[in-house]
Amino acid sequence: MADKKNSLVEFKNKIKNFDFYKNSKLTFLIPLIVILVMLICGTCYQLDKSGHDKFANIGVDFQGGSLLTVEFSEAGMNSGAKYNENLAMIEKVLEDNGVKLAASQSSGDSSIIVRYLNTAVLVDGVLVDYSTDDKVAEMNALNEEIRNDIETATAEKYGDTVTVKSTTTLIGNSASMRLLRTALISVAVALALMLIYIIIRFDFYSALAAIVALLHDIIIMMSFTIIFYVEIGSTIVAAIITIVAYSINNTIIVFDRIRSIIKPYKKTHEKYEVGEVINSAIRGTFTRTCYTTLTTLVVIAILAILGVASIQTFALPILFGLIAGFYSSVFMAGPMWAIFKDWGGKIKLSYKNRKFKKQKRLKAA
Repeated sequence: MADKKNSLVEFKNKIKNFDFYKNSKLTFLIPLIVILVMLICGTCYQLDKSGHDKFANIGVDFQGGSLLTVEFSEAGMNSGAKYNENLAMIEKVLEDNGVKLAASQSSGDSSIIVRYLNTAVLVDGVLVDYSTDDKVAEMNALNEEIRNDIETATAEKYGDTVTVKSTTTLIGNSASMRLLRTALISVAVALALMLIYIIIRFDFYSALAAIVALLHDIIIMMSFTIIFYVEIGSTIVAAIITIVAYSINNTIIVFDRIRSIIKPYKKTHEKYEVGEVINSAIRGTFTRTCYTTLTTLVVIAILAILGVASIQTFALPILFGLIAGFYSSVFMAGPMWAIFKDWGGKIKLSYKNRKFKKQKRLKAA
């Protein structure tokens, strides 16, 4: 117990002594490494035809597909080995009809829900895209054939003791793409409103740093989602909005502390050390940021570990986004504010110099 307490004290001391401003080049490099790893992993997934066939695991929601629900008449068909056997039977029927299983999950104790793509249906050895509007009738006929084959396979496996009822629903990729487009527009509008609010509440440099930090969180969240090949479906929209709303709070806390530190200097027009201000602000908010992020991480991690597949595809991106949001709030937002402030000062100074030289030339003329 004493060793754990000492380790915690040592960790706090390291954070207390860490120079967030001077080490900003290193902390800015780490997200670039994550993006590089994502590009490498995505390329490998694209080339690896055995287990993956795309750069990212794009779900049926964004590609167009079919949702097949198979309900068995006998309870307990989803328990242990029976579930695996029934899923294997369904997967074989799909393969025999030229489609590939994309995702599966159990529903209750007697139903199995599977998804498969309509974009690549094997017909006479040729892949055909059945997701287009002119192929709807043919895809409906194929789905009906799949349902009949499942009933036949169930009868061959269980005889008259177990019957099956199956239904299919076509999922159009156009609706999902409209949803994604609308969500991205909503996020863009939200970022613009945040920019205006932070400019009014703080300053332009804080607003710019906050927006860049939020974009970092979204990019890193998507990078980890691609690295771990998590399915990207319609739930990713909710995950992005959740992370944007959550992450901005921690970032605003840092800027609020920066403002409170430099406020006395502004009144007296004294100069202040930017590095000291940033380090003091981050250290002062570090414990609060840690606790709020950690408590949320625990809940999301439990959902990601114990939840069903549909919950995991929602929880895992949020888990990645929370880590990215914590990192940007602690290690990036403050130093970016200083960098943008320095650039702004240089631009103003350059403008004043040009204006002074122009006036000098006019007087000389």
